Amino acid sequence: MNRISNYDELLAERRRIESNIAEQKLIINKGITDIKNKLEPFLNLLPILNVFKKKEHATTSLLQVATSLGIDLIVGQRLLSKASWVTRLVVPMVLKLFSSKIIGRNHKINEITRSNN
Repeated sequence: MNRISNYDELLAERRRIESNIAEQKLIINKGITDIKNKLEPFLNLLPILNVFKKKEHATTSLLQVATSLGIDLIVGQRLLSKASWVTRLVVPMVLKLFSSKIIGRNHKINEITRSNN
């Protein structure tokens, strides 16, 4: 970089730096747009899977914790030890989802029968 000796050179340097910044912003925005386009099919799956849905109640039973731990240990580490990383990620998640729904349904049934008695 040359030494700036007058006001005109300072303005020219400022314009050069601002144009470099604008080019870099365009490159970053293009990269972000590309990433969004690549992730769009996965983002369309989120409402279907209800992965980030809030839980109805914050309390978890000992049975739910034990089931989740068992799925992680038995299915995730033993049965799927030689499977692809996608399978090791998805299968335990689906099993935990189904088991929590079943345990939650049984918990609601038990609450209803207790309140009727």
